Amino acid sequence: MAQDPTNPHDALLKALLETPERAGIFLRENLPDVLRDRMADEPPRHLPGSFIDPAMAETHSDRLFEVALRDGRTAFAYVLIEHKSGPDPATPVQLLGYQQRIWQRFAEQDGKGRAQRYRQLPPIIPLVIYHGQRDWSVPLSLLDCIDADEALLVLQRDFGYQVCHLRPEESDARLSTDPVLRAGLRALAWAFAEHLDASAITRLLRDLPEGHPLEQALLRYIARVFPTTESEVFRALETTRPDRAEELNMTVAEEWIERGKQEGRQEGRQEGRQEGRQEGEVSTLLRQIERKFGSEARKACQNRVENASLEELGRWLDRVVTADSVEEIFGDE
Repeated sequence: MAQDPTNPHDALLKALLETPERAGIFLRENLPDVLRDRMADEPPRHLPGSFIDPAMAETHSDRLFEVALRDGRTAFAYVLIEHKSGPDPATPVQLLGYQQRIWQRFAEQDGKGRAQRYRQLPPIIPLVIYHGQRDWSVPLSLLDCIDADEALLVLQRDFGYQVCHLRPEESDARLSTDPVLRAGLRALAWAFAEHLDASAITRLLRDLPEGHPLEQALLRYIARVFPTTESEVFRALETTRPDRAEELNMTVAEEWIERGKQEGRQEGRQEGRQEGRQEGEVSTLLRQIERKFGSEARKACQNRVENASLEELGRWLDRVVTADSVEEIFGDE
């Protein structure tokens, strides 16, 4: 059982809501009617603090309950005790942060079905227990804390957000009326194309004024991301920047060289890991052979073991455990 909270207010709240039946009575008496009327008869289920945040311990005053609804779905009731002497103006933002973490933990609790859970999040009803000296004067909705007119609040009210989907076939007008923006956005939109030829890259570079500060950045992006060749990029540079094609092509070439080095280092690391594993299995097998059959047996088969494949080594390591002779390790191989 978790330790009692060191704060006496937290300790008392923990004791009050310890049993599901008493927690159920408390929630029914304090939650909004619209939720209370939908609650099933079964007691709420307390979820551990780690469900809210892995860093939270059971010693916290926060309590999260899963409430069964009559229609078979569930809701969360999040209870927070506010034991400061006065109301904390940060409470609405604090509660939103807790809700975000609760939803995220709910959806990410198991890899299977993750996408579906993100589309079927249970409602969370926060409930603050306050016993301070002054009246509670903090707005009861985060919307009431946002300084905006009604038209802008409409965009905020349903927690909605906007999506700018950059599609490869998007027209110039829909991407942007600003040519620099259009060049950058189209480069992003084409990032997953199977191949981009010189004419496509020319279209990007024509939108970007020659010598613009973003010129180098765009060329580096093309070199790092685009499925194209150096010759295609050079042809586009010759078309759009004939006087500086050679100079700018060096930027692209340098990026390709660096990318090749990184890929080589990555391949080297993979090869190194495989070599390390192989050396480890060779050492283990030879040591086991020496322990069971003596140093002469080890010497006799050392060359064979050191030149074996990983697959062979794995097979021989399985056999060495039960083998009564060296011959049984290698079998008919």
